[in-house]
Amino acid sequence: MPTMTRPNRKRYGRKTTRNTLVVAAAAASALVLAAPTAGAAGVPGGGGSATWYADGDKMRICDTAADGKSVVVIASFTNTWKWHTSGAGGCTDRSYGNLPEGFAFSFRVCLGDFSEQYYLPATCSASAPAWA
Repeated sequence: MPTMTRPNRKRYGRKTTRNTLVVAAAAASALVLAAPTAGAAGVPGGGGSATWYADGDKMRICDTAADGKSVVVIASFTNTWKWHTSGAGGCTDRSYGNLPEGFAFSFRVCLGDFSEQYYLPATCSASAPAWA
C-alpha cells in the first residue's frame, strides 16, 4: 500500500493561502469596478440603435436607415419616450436628468412615427440593461 505524504508546509502554508485570498479579493473588486455603465441595443434587422452613457446620464439614439421611420427609446423607469427625429444617418443625445449612481434600468429601441406619437412593437429590440 502506498504511503501518503503531507504537503510541504513551507510551500502550501498560511502565507500562500493568504496571498491567494488577497489575489481573489483583488480580482473580485476589479470585476465590480469594471461593471458595465453603458448599454446598447438595436432594432432587429437594422434601422436604429441606442447607447446609454452613464457619464452624463444620456442616451445616444441613432437612425441608421432612410426608411421614413423615426427611432424611439422606451426606458423601463419613465413614461417619457426619447426620440431621434433628424433623419437617417444621424444621432441625437437625450438626457434623463441626474440619475442616482448605480441606478439600474432597461430600455428598448423601436421604430415609429414621431408626428403620430406611436411605435411599432414588431420592430422593438430585446430589453438592454443599463446603469447610471
